[in-house]
Amino acid sequence: MNFEKSLGRYVGRLHYLLTKRLNELLEQANANITADQFRLLTHLWKKDGLNQQNLATYLSRDRAGVTRMIDILENQHFITRIANQDDRRVNLIYLTKQGRELEPLAAECAKKCLDEMTSGFNDEEREIFASLLLKAIENLKTEI
Repeated sequence: MNFEKSLGRYVGRLHYLLTKRLNELLEQANANITADQFRLLTHLWKKDGLNQQNLATYLSRDRAGVTRMIDILENQHFITRIANQDDRRVNLIYLTKQGRELEPLAAECAKKCLDEMTSGFNDEEREIFASLLLKAIENLKTEI
């Protein structure tokens, strides 16, 4: 097998390049977040008040890594931790006003990144590409 021309190599390279480009766009926009932090925030923009374990599961990251991201985002005043009233050992993560206001800017950066990635694709190719990626994800998905 030629690993240099394998689908795994291409997918890995695409992930690296997307993350790198999104980081560049977020930095240019003075968003003060990374692509990984953006991924975490997208879950809170969709449903505020998630616990750290939910976020770790959604991000396919260990709890310690998510805790570090939460620490950074909290220090930047994008999110806040509030103890769950039913179980004080569990923190719920909520967006601050500043965190909610960041969504349009960050979303525009993500859209630009994806538009650049699919430049030259027609609508049908975009749909096929998305469909194939989703199918591959479903084939390997073991959680969520």
